[in-house]
Amino acid sequence: MLRTVSLAHWCIVSVLIAGITGCGGSGIPTASVSGTITINGKPVQGVEVMFVPDAKIRPSVGITDANGRYKAEFLTTQSGVALGSCVVQLSIYRGDSMKNYLPKKFNEDAASNPDYHLDVTKGGIHFDYDIKYDGEIPPYTAGAK
Repeated sequence: MLRTVSLAHWCIVSVLIAGITGCGGSGIPTASVSGTITINGKPVQGVEVMFVPDAKIRPSVGITDANGRYKAEFLTTQSGVALGSCVVQLSIYRGDSMKNYLPKKFNEDAASNPDYHLDVTKGGIHFDYDIKYDGEIPPYTAGAK
């Protein structure tokens, strides 16, 4: 026999789901992660700081401002980085090019360097890093990735 579900039942189920996942968020617990990224001691605008969790969930990203400061965002509606272990990847893109000006050791190969492994706890963390780099990086332009 086919039963119809009443509006009251749907409301109860909806409230329970919203309570479990949280309103407007992902339901994944995060903590604040911010800091300053410099290159050879100087702040650089437009450095992408990506936090890739060991758990197979989406990474968080921050982009440095003119002072080299960033704050990671998990979603546009949820700041921070997922709790637990993660690897930090650093990249610099300029213009419309998808060329990353930093060597692979700062991004693709970062997992093999213990300096780029972090454990994000409920209290959040502050991650500063000075990139030692001899290459040339074009100046930042607004609208660049």
